[in-house]
Amino acid sequence: MSILNVNTSDPDLFKKRTYEPIPGGVYAFAVANALKLVDSKSTPGNKVVKIELRVVDDGEFKGRKVFDNLVITKTDKEKTEFKIAQFAVACGVMTQAQIKAGEGIDLDMFQNCVCKAKVGIVLDPYRGPEEKKNEVKEYLFEE
Repeated sequence: MSILNVNTSDPDLFKKRTYEPIPGGVYAFAVANALKLVDSKSTPGNKVVKIELRVVDDGEFKGRKVFDNLVITKTDKEKTEFKIAQFAVACGVMTQAQIKAGEGIDLDMFQNCVCKAKVGIVLDPYRGPEEKKNEVKEYLFEE
């Protein structure tokens, strides 16, 4: 058995954590996690690629994280695969020509890759009616 001791005298132990999103704009990000294709919890048959991005631009937001979920739906696969293809090109993992030729995207190639993305701020109804979060609007790449 493994026992983990928790500092129960900490008055903030159960305090709700607050999170302030970074301002909307264009940032350079490093992919901070190993990407995996997992089943969607909300819609059976859909797949999700969960992405954790870490700001690498120098400045006050360096090190802050933004999360993105790329959902690939079973009903409109072509439309929803666009963003993962855009992400692959923005990270330099693949070229547009490789994607157009139908080459598969190797999710293992993304960890620690750097890309530029445009982020915005949206309401986060899962955390509360007034809570806000960042949302990746677009992954940027040279055409």
